[in-house]
Amino acid sequence: MPIHRVDLSPADYVHVPHAPRIARRVILARGDGNPWQMRGVLGVSADGVPVGLSFHTWSHVDAPFHRLADGATFDRLPPAQYLVSRTRVVDLTRSTASDARVGSDARVGAARREQMQGVDYHSVIDEADLPAALDDVEAILFVTGFGALIDRGYPMSAGADAHYPSLTAGAAARLAALPALKLVAMDSPTVDKPPADGVAHVTLLGRRPSPILIVETLTCERLRRVADPLPADGVLTIEPVRAFGPEPDGALASVYFYYPSSAGDRPAFDAWATAMQTAVLITDAPR
Repeated sequence: MPIHRVDLSPADYVHVPHAPRIARRVILARGDGNPWQMRGVLGVSADGVPVGLSFHTWSHVDAPFHRLADGATFDRLPPAQYLVSRTRVVDLTRSTASDARVGSDARVGAARREQMQGVDYHSVIDEADLPAALDDVEAILFVTGFGALIDRGYPMSAGADAHYPSLTAGAAARLAALPALKLVAMDSPTVDKPPADGVAHVTLLGRRPSPILIVETLTCERLRRVADPLPADGVLTIEPVRAFGPEPDGALASVYFYYPSSAGDRPAFDAWATAMQTAVLITDAPR
């Protein structure tokens, strides 16, 4: 059965050493004036500047504890919540806006669309950008076009965080109201740009009793190159790197998107997807 499998993780965003037993210490501690918690590895660059590798540096999953002191850490999340998900694709790469503006590397006000380094992308995802029928959707993949800038390393430049694609409070609230939704993925380093103060994180990760996990720093450029138009739906798989140490607030993860190569392959693809979702997960090898 022909199935397309596309890697959505950045290739060279930063160097991510696959040495999972390195102890990850607190590099950002929650406290007065700071609601975020983050563990990782600290070091010093060649020019003496402190640098860090956290659970949020590459393609990754946010655990509720990342933003909420009483939220679940990644090791407490059931794997069924993120390993394999039926996914709706929301393609915003061709959206239009009368207030679209050309930005620069300096901070600018939020615009529906922005242009950076010759890349035009959808910058602000509002309620109007969400499809009408989402009640049975398990996961949503937002494709804004910003992935082209992730591939260039633009997010690591000064002031870039003001230009990340993000969710409005209204869009996050509507997503949180979808009972079947368990995961939101996006080609942006975060679903919140300043000065939102993490409102989308709080709304999604803070949903009770089951949080909506957030997958960030994807690049969908490979998918865009092989599929035009983008498939309306498919299967998203999240393969996290083991996060040793206490209180993991997230996990670096390889992320893949699967879809049938043709309409005629849909029945076989659906059967495969069901088998993947219902497979028995064995985490401990017999001794």
